[in-house]
Amino acid sequence: EQPRFVQHGRGFVGLSRWMGRGLAFEIEQHNKRVRQTLRKRLLAMDSSEFEELIARLLAEIGFEDIEVTKRSGDGGIDVRGTLVVGDVIRTRMAVQVKKWKPKNNVQAPVVQQVRGSLGTHEQGLIITTSDFSPGARKEAARPDATPVALMNGEQLVLLLVEHNIGVSRRTHDLIEIEEEFSSDQARQEMSHEARAGGQYD
Repeated sequence: EQPRFVQHGRGFVGLSRWMGRGLAFEIEQHNKRVRQTLRKRLLAMDSSEFEELIARLLAEIGFEDIEVTKRSGDGGIDVRGTLVVGDVIRTRMAVQVKKWKPKNNVQAPVVQQVRGSLGTHEQGLIITTSDFSPGARKEAARPDATPVALMNGEQLVLLLVEHNIGVSRRTHDLIEIEEEFSSDQARQEMSHEARAGGQYD
């Protein structure tokens, strides 16, 4: 039996194809417009608001001891915190955020700058509303250097949606005929009612 619902990206659920492509398509198109609007609103924030939003998101995904750094003397680092995994692994992270327009991709020198600003035992994370150039991705993944994780605009929006930051969810009741309620059963029930005095067209 096919599932009743299917996932359209992280944080969004729509009706499966067997319910009809029209409704499933409309749900996904609506969700897509919401994601696009959310991304535009991120770009409209001032830098301080955006950094505070990122700090809030980091708290939701498992960071502790989060601190938004001062705007001067931070070496390009905007937020610092500790990523906690299962109360066992604790990793100090230095985060730089880039509120850049789409197609204005983060380049390799930014990754190098973040790596050079890391403290002892810190790892890096760059979060942008845009994306990363191939060179930036290659630099971040260098095996002989301290790791720098990358989160692009699409990933950022999906995480915000997943944790209900900047969006709300609505649910509606959906009624269906039970599969077990076959036409034969329906005829039997109608026949029984007719004998009891009921009438059907």
